[in-house]
Amino acid sequence: MSTQSPRYGFEPITHRKPVRFPGRERLAVLIYVNIEHVPFGSTALAHAVYPGTLQYSPDILNHGWRDYGNRVGLWRIMEAMDRHGFRGTVNLHSDVCREYPQIIEAGNRRNWEWGVQGDNNTSIATSMSADRESEFIRRNIDIVATATGKRPKGWLGMCLAESFDTPDLLAEAGIEYVSNYAHDELPVPMKVRRGSLLTMPYTLELNDVPTILGKGASAEVFGQMVRDQFDVLYAEGAERPRIMSISLHPFISGHPFRMKHLEAALAYVASHSAVWQTTGGEVNDWYRANYL
Repeated sequence: MSTQSPRYGFEPITHRKPVRFPGRERLAVLIYVNIEHVPFGSTALAHAVYPGTLQYSPDILNHGWRDYGNRVGLWRIMEAMDRHGFRGTVNLHSDVCREYPQIIEAGNRRNWEWGVQGDNNTSIATSMSADRESEFIRRNIDIVATATGKRPKGWLGMCLAESFDTPDLLAEAGIEYVSNYAHDELPVPMKVRRGSLLTMPYTLELNDVPTILGKGASAEVFGQMVRDQFDVLYAEGAERPRIMSISLHPFISGHPFRMKHLEAALAYVASHSAVWQTTGGEVNDWYRANYL
């Protein structure tokens, strides 16, 4: 009896017929920007822990660090991506729509894509009943749709967490792709009760939380990782096109000394021909039109 995921089968990427992107590009590059809200007084997902930091409320140290991302870091990332022709695929906390409307306005001007990541960083799906999770998913989709003017197609679970019911509930709520699965370099159809759901390539490597905070990689190393990942995938893409994803958090990557190296890497990627600078929604639409 197999103990693999019941949501999709095993098919090595080299056993599949190569895909063809809309403009016959060799590589698609997808940049996730995680725009989050940490409620004041919350100690959820504190990354900096020093004596006294979490013993008293509020946790000013971690709240201020996170707040920097929305007040300063995100805008530096936006401007760098503008300069090199990238648009963001946003994993958005719906509370951002209420707390930071300027962010929604700026993203809409740039034609960024809005996906949903729950309401804030205190809500994890694995702690919810199926009924509560279903209501949670639908409520947050509706908030983001109303605030941005466009119904979201993508979902990322907070901490990439899911319940056993999550894929079914997402598909039933009209979500078309989920980025919780860092398991492939192309979309993968999932098995759901009703509707249709894809996994969208996501990364735990070119991701500033596990790589910079978790493994201690320097800003220079992270920038070089982006270049190296691109070089290998770009070469492979001559025969077998695939998707390269980058995941950024403004409170980490938005600091000047990190953006120096990250922007240089983005410029390097953008300097190549046959690169599709795209979003999760565009990849979703292309895959559904051609491969489902």
